[in-house]
Amino acid sequence: MNTQLTVKELLEPLQTVIGVVEKKQTLPILSHVLIQLKENLLTLTTTDMEIEIKASQKIKTQEEINFTVYAKDLIDIIRKLPEETIIEFIIEEAKIYIKTNKNSFELNTFNHQDFPSLPKIENSDIVKIKRNTLKELIENTSFSMGNQDIRAYLNGLYFEVDQNTITVVATDGHRLSIGEVKQQNNLNNKKTVILPRKAVLELTKLLNKNEHNEVNIHLSDNYFYLISDNTTIISRLIDGNFPNYSQVIPTDFENTVVIDRIEFLSSLQQASIFVEERTKGVKLVFKDSQLHIFSHSERGQAKTQININNFDKEIEIAFNIHYLISILEKLNSDKIKMIIPGNENQSCMLHSIDDETYQYVVMPMRI
Repeated sequence: MNTQLTVKELLEPLQTVIGVVEKKQTLPILSHVLIQLKENLLTLTTTDMEIEIKASQKIKTQEEINFTVYAKDLIDIIRKLPEETIIEFIIEEAKIYIKTNKNSFELNTFNHQDFPSLPKIENSDIVKIKRNTLKELIENTSFSMGNQDIRAYLNGLYFEVDQNTITVVATDGHRLSIGEVKQQNNLNNKKTVILPRKAVLELTKLLNKNEHNEVNIHLSDNYFYLISDNTTIISRLIDGNFPNYSQVIPTDFENTVVIDRIEFLSSLQQASIFVEERTKGVKLVFKDSQLHIFSHSERGQAKTQININNFDKEIEIAFNIHYLISILEKLNSDKIKMIIPGNENQSCMLHSIDDETYQYVVMPMRI
């Protein structure tokens, strides 16, 4: 069997699905991309058995053909070629020959019928959400996800959906990010799922490049399924109980400070030059309507300060400086509220002064 495709037809959908493919796979076929041509439609599929991504593209040929090829090799071959370049595929039982201009490549292939797929979702709840809203929810919370934590439920993003709200939460046990938007959802009961870290990263890429205004999320007991334009992403869910995040949200607002976000961020960035690599700790001292910021390492130390209004208490507390910086970079208001804990066992909360869509909680540390 032979077929021809141009670089322009093949490259964009291949770039969309390539992120799922790992270099080392337990099953060799998982290193491949499934390429399907049918009724003027080119569809590319990749999977690692936990996540599956499909991307489609309208093409001119009316051929009907299916085959698999090494995904990383294919993208390396075509990535730097001009868009108009015609790629010829000569498909045999165990080999595929790829010809571009005067170059030719020989790659192994598998029977396309052996390419695995995740099961079709049945009995799912469907939630419609604006693409930009979902994109912002994920980007403003997912940085707090755990990474290779032994507690699997921390290595993902928690979605809580009811009739009136969509809440997204991430935590690594030391910090917590919460995003909540109000919208009407056609649900009879509250739905909660934990989307794995890798799926969150692929979903973020998809939402960044997709131009469609609205996307559909299908939520079942075991799978998360998103349809957007000509791309679909399916992911298994993390099985586990997400922590009760409301328990760590401060309830005592006595020590509430209003701080200029840009000044605070700039001072922390300067102090981060001399943060000890092991602890990453920075000390904050609130005293006489000023915030003093101290950091030190074996190379030296930094002392910065900013003015704060109407706060005359003296409180000394320490945090992981990178946690504070990442939060301040996500908030976009000029002024923020910082709820300072009264003791080391309580948490600190930060949010914009005029918008509580996103709330961030950080646990203090000892340095």
